Amino acid sequence: MATKAMRYSGTKRDPLRNFNFRIVMGGVEVAACRKMSALEGSVHVTKFRAGNSLSSIDESMPGRAEYGNVTFEGGVTDDATFLDWAQKLIDIAHDPTRPKRSTEADFRKDIEVRILDLDGTEVRAYKLFHCFVTQFHWISDLMGDGHEVLIETLAVAHEGVSRIPLGGA
Repeated sequence: MATKAMRYSGTKRDPLRNFNFRIVMGGVEVAACRKMSALEGSVHVTKFRAGNSLSSIDESMPGRAEYGNVTFEGGVTDDATFLDWAQKLIDIAHDPTRPKRSTEADFRKDIEVRILDLDGTEVRAYKLFHCFVTQFHWISDLMGDGHEVLIETLAVAHEGVSRIPLGGA
């Protein structure tokens, strides 16, 4: 006698996909972003040993927190969001009309990363604080026999990450 296959009857908990996200800069969605590097943070470990300690083992204490730079990649389009922001800090020597450096209020931005499920519903959101451009690639490598899309790359430093509660800002 054949047995009938049992279907899983619990709540399905598929992990979130990493291809469905939005990047918001200055309240405006940057639609051309195709890739973003990981959000990461670490705490430096400070070794300590008291002068009167009989142990040969160092004690460990938490030191300063550090956040890794985040890199955004987008296809080169007429959207100048990345370029305009990058040029606030990266000096262009051949443009005498542009001031040499912007004020801090001009070049620092908060960035939001909104993660969506397969239905397009926002399921997670993170905010990166006080971001500024550290590196910009105007276009990717050019190849006579290539068929890839031109990519511009923007790397930013930031001073912390916070998870945004759903339904809040």
